Amino acid sequence: MRLPRLFLDTLLTIGKPVILPKEAAHYMVNVLRLRVGESVILFNGHGGEYTARWLGYSAKTAHLQIDYFENKECESPLSLTLVQAVSRSEHFDYTIQKSVELGVQRIVPVMTERSPPLDKDKFQKRIQHWRKIIISACEQCGRNHLPTLLEILPLSVWLMQPQEGICMVLSPDGKHHWREIIESNASAKLPPLTVLIGPEGGFSEAEIQQAMFAGYTKIGLGPRILRTETAAVAMLAICQAWAGDLYL
Repeated sequence: MRLPRLFLDTLLTIGKPVILPKEAAHYMVNVLRLRVGESVILFNGHGGEYTARWLGYSAKTAHLQIDYFENKECESPLSLTLVQAVSRSEHFDYTIQKSVELGVQRIVPVMTERSPPLDKDKFQKRIQHWRKIIISACEQCGRNHLPTLLEILPLSVWLMQPQEGICMVLSPDGKHHWREIIESNASAKLPPLTVLIGPEGGFSEAEIQQAMFAGYTKIGLGPRILRTETAAVAMLAICQAWAGDLYL
């Protein structure tokens, strides 16, 4: 049986006890219903994972004992960045979750002309919400490193920054194919990849032109128009299959 996994943003040391935060303790006791002596996996985002035993629960405080450390990783060999236009909450949440499962290393949320309105005073609240989704996805899929989540930026600001590796922007009328771009830039070493995905309604023509000026190649995935959350998952899966991270 697979052991439950829990992220703790703290120093973890073999042989030392751990006191869980209230929310994590509630999850372990009332959701997972762990019993004294049962084991859980802990990780703190710095690599590897720790096996800990459940010692007990009192006064809404949970105690564990760390028994051993395993230098276990399941990170992709590909440096993969998803630049995702902010979309409706449920769609963006889904995209964040699935991109973590698919091994993305960096997530950049950008505001575009067709992104839903979002007040700047709510940016930090959304970032905190997305970080929780990232943590939960890492707990579920076995990753011991959290992908980097950047602050929300206007698309124009992101495109003014230096771009690394092969950069692609997805568009329904893109004439280039993914394989064409990858093979024309093939090398012995996996190049960093950045994929730029639009919101519901897609990018405006001005935004596409701005992305191409910044070094992005406009590509198409096929004859059908994909929803924003579908496009992100499809692109990431294709990239990871090419890198060997997904088995074909």
